[in-house]
Amino acid sequence: MALDRIPGDAELYIGGLFSLRRSQALKNANITHVVSALRLPLDEDLFQPYQHLVVEVDDVEDEDILQYFATSNAFIRMGLASGGGVLVHW
Repeated sequence: MALDRIPGDAELYIGGLFSLRRSQALKNANITHVVSALRLPLDEDLFQPYQHLVVEVDDVEDEDILQYFATSNAFIRMGLASGGGVLVHW
C-alpha cells in the first residue's frame, strides 16, 4: 500500500503495515514520526529512524479507540510541530 496524504496543509499520511518498507517514499514524505495502530508483534528495526507510538488496538467494531485519541493526537501534533511528516498505519 502506498502512502496516502491526508488533504490539507499538514504533512499527515496514512498507510498499511507494508508502507514502512517503502523507505524512499517515507524519506520523500519527510516522515519523522510513526503511529502504529495495531496489536501485532512489530519489527522494531523498521522504526529505528522514527519517533514511534504504538496504539495496541484490534480491527474489530467494538474496540474502544477513543481512549487513545488524546495520546495519539498529542504525538501527531508534536511530529507536525517539529517540521516532520507523520505516518499513521494499521
